[in-house]
Amino acid sequence: MKITTAGLMLQYLESAGVEYIFGIPGTTLVPFFAAINNQKAIKPILTKHEEGAAFMADGYARVSGNIGVCYATSGPGATNLVTGVANAYMDNVPMLVITGQVPTSIYGKGTLQDSTKEGVDSVAMFNPMTRYSAMIMSKYKMPEMIRDAFRIALSGKKGPVHISYPKDIMEAEIEDTLLPPKTYMVKAEYFDRRLVIDAVEKLVHAKKPAMLIGSGVTASGATSEVLELAEMLNIPVATTPKGKGAFPENHALSLGVLGFCGSPAAEEYIFGDIDVLLVVGAGLNQLTTFSWDPKLVPSDCLIQIDIDPTQIGKNYPINIALVGDCAAVLDEMSFRVLRYLQDHDFDKTRPIEEISKFKQKTGIFLNKEKMNSQAIPIKPQALIKELQEIMPRDAIVFADPSNPMCWAVHYLQFEKPNFFCPFGLAPMGYATAAAVGAKLAAPDRPVIALLGDGCFLMNGMEVATAVNHDAPAVWIVFNNAKLGLVHELQKYSLGEKTVSTLFKRINCAKVAEGLGAVGFTIERPGELSRVLPEAIKSQKPTVIDVIIDSEEKPPLDRWVKGVGELNARLDYL
Repeated sequence: MKITTAGLMLQYLESAGVEYIFGIPGTTLVPFFAAINNQKAIKPILTKHEEGAAFMADGYARVSGNIGVCYATSGPGATNLVTGVANAYMDNVPMLVITGQVPTSIYGKGTLQDSTKEGVDSVAMFNPMTRYSAMIMSKYKMPEMIRDAFRIALSGKKGPVHISYPKDIMEAEIEDTLLPPKTYMVKAEYFDRRLVIDAVEKLVHAKKPAMLIGSGVTASGATSEVLELAEMLNIPVATTPKGKGAFPENHALSLGVLGFCGSPAAEEYIFGDIDVLLVVGAGLNQLTTFSWDPKLVPSDCLIQIDIDPTQIGKNYPINIALVGDCAAVLDEMSFRVLRYLQDHDFDKTRPIEEISKFKQKTGIFLNKEKMNSQAIPIKPQALIKELQEIMPRDAIVFADPSNPMCWAVHYLQFEKPNFFCPFGLAPMGYATAAAVGAKLAAPDRPVIALLGDGCFLMNGMEVATAVNHDAPAVWIVFNNAKLGLVHELQKYSLGEKTVSTLFKRINCAKVAEGLGAVGFTIERPGELSRVLPEAIKSQKPTVIDVIIDSEEKPPLDRWVKGVGELNARLDYL
C-alpha cells in the first residue's frame, strides 16, 4: 500500500511514542498537515512563536523521557526556532526539528522563504547546534533518514536533530515497511569491567570519599543506582546545579548542590580534604566547579563515569575513566561492592551521624533567617520556603534562568529529579513556554514554572497556548520590575549604575486574564499557601503574580568570586 512520505514519517513518530508536535504552520508544510489529518495518534500544538514551540518540545522531552518534536515552515519559521534548538543542544535534550522547505523543482530561483543554499540555508544554520542536520533529497531516502535521526538523537549523548523537508517530497508516495525502534536503536551499556574493579577498590578503601552527581544520572534513569551505591558505602553525595534532585536532598548523605547558588556544605566538603571523588554523569563545567577551581581535585583518585568519552578528563585530570551508561556502570559497581561488605563495616568507619553533624555545623542555606521573614514586600527566600511547604511532592518545577532560578537552586529541595532549568544556554523565557510541554507530558502531575517578570514578558503569550490546549500549568512570577539576575551581575562591575535592567512594573495577573488564564496577585507572606492549592485544584492555566522585595540579592557572591579567581589564574599564567 502506497503512503506519502509525510504519512510514513508520522507513523515513525507514533511508533516512537510521540504524542504531540509543537509549532506554527506555513505553506511549505501543507502536505505534512494533510498527513496529520489522516491519523489520530499525534496532536499538533499551535504555539504563539516558534521559539516557544522548541521550548515546549524541550520541556516535553525532559519530563516524558521521550523525544520532543517541533516544526516550522521555511525561512523565518526556521530561524525563529534557533534559540530553542541551541538550548536543547547545550543541555543534551533529544529533539526532532522538522522544517519545511521549498519544492526541489524551484531551488535557486529566488523562491519566497527559500531555505536552501540559494537562500538562508537551514541545514547549515542548524548544523552547529544539532547532532544531525540534513535535507531529504529523495522520497526513497526519507525512511532511512528519519531512522538515522531517531538513533542519533536518542543514543549515547542525546541531543536535537534537524530534517529539512521539501514540500514536493512530503507529498510524494512510496511503498515502504515501518520498522520497529528496536531494529535501529540500541542502548549503550558498555563498560570496562577491569576499571570498574579498580574504581570500587579505591572507593572501599578511601578514608574520606565523596560523590558528585550530574544530569547524566537522570538521563540514564540511574537515580536508584546512585542511591544504592551511596548507601552501601556511606558516601556523601553532592549534585551539580543541573543534576539537582538526582539524589534525594532530604537524605542524610546529601550535601546539596555544588557550585552556582549551591550549598555551603557541598562546597566545604567536596573542596576539603577528600581523597577519592566519584563523578557520575557530570561534565565538571563552570557552574559546578566555581570556574574550575583546582581544589576540586581529591588527594588520591578522581573517578569519572560518562557515556561520552570526550567529556572524561576534559576539565580535570582523571585517574580512572569509566565510559558507559551511568545505570549500567553503577549497577556493576554495586555488585562488586557486595564482596567487600563482610570485611568492611561502613556504618562504623563512615558513620552517617558524622555527615549530619558536619551539615549542621556548616549549613545548607545562607541567610536562613530570611526564610521565615514576614516582611512586605515578600522576601524571595520566604516565598520559596512557603512553596516548599505546600508544593505537592510529585510536582514538576521549571525555572527560568533569572533570579528565581538562583532562589530555587539554593532554597528549594527535591527528593527526585523534578527540577528543570536550562543551565547550558540559559535563555530567558524558557520555563514560561517549556512548562506547557511538560504539562502535556505529565497531565496528572502539577507543573509549576518559576520566572521573573522579564522572562514572562519574553514568552508570556504562550500562556494562551496552554489555555487553547488545556494544559493547566501554574506560573509563579517573581515581580520586581527589573531584569533581576542581569541587574545583580552588572552591579559587581558597574555598581549602582546598571544599564537597561529596570522597567515599569507590569500586572502579570491582568495579562494572564487577557490571555484566557486565571490571574492572582500576591503581596503578603502566607497568601501563596491559599492560592497555589486552589490553582492546582482548578485545573486551569494560572499565573500567580508575586510582588517581591526588589532589594534582595540571590546567593551569587561565591560563584562571582570563582570567576575572579579564574581570571587571576589566567593573568598569572
